[in-house]
Amino acid sequence: MESRRVEALADGVFAVAMTLLVLGVHLPELPAPVTGAALLAALRALALSLAGYAVGFLLLGTLWLGHHNQFRFIRRADRTLLWLNLFFLLAVALVPFTTALIARYPLQPVAMAIFGGTLLLAGVFLFAHWSYAVNAGLVDDAVTPEAAELIRERMSMAMVACLVATIIGAFLPKAGLVLFGCMPVLSMLPGRVDPALAEDVSTSD
Repeated sequence: MESRRVEALADGVFAVAMTLLVLGVHLPELPAPVTGAALLAALRALALSLAGYAVGFLLLGTLWLGHHNQFRFIRRADRTLLWLNLFFLLAVALVPFTTALIARYPLQPVAMAIFGGTLLLAGVFLFAHWSYAVNAGLVDDAVTPEAAELIRERMSMAMVACLVATIIGAFLPKAGLVLFGCMPVLSMLPGRVDPALAEDVSTSD
């Protein structure tokens, strides 16, 4: 099976999940007459919901980038890869719910564990997705073993960061929230995998 249909499904799920995030932020209902002070106070009360939306959106964006980058090199899909992709998307589709949960109960360790566990589950399936594609020979021949391993290494670091944020958040919820907020920033930083991927792309072209 060609990989384009898999990408199309994933893009659709990500688009819906990202849209659902903002639907969790409700406009404040204020009695008339509305004053500027009352509106500002109501908006301040929405700060956690807005922060949850921003963090959830960026974390979903990070997962989308990881999935998108894999399909720069995955040329075909088999039944096993399709199921791994579906399990990954299952976790992705759950992120709006867990984001709303942690925005409503930001200092509850249970909410933190569910939020972090969902992200970690998505990371595990994305890691398994790439590892299987490489081992099953579903990737472009230009992908060197070194580049494939560097991608695994970067994903492993992201999963470790997510696990650490979840564990710390279970004891220090505010610190956990800060760590989750920093994760998208860390993914923006260049890594050793970038030159290797650029070289592989130029070689395949």
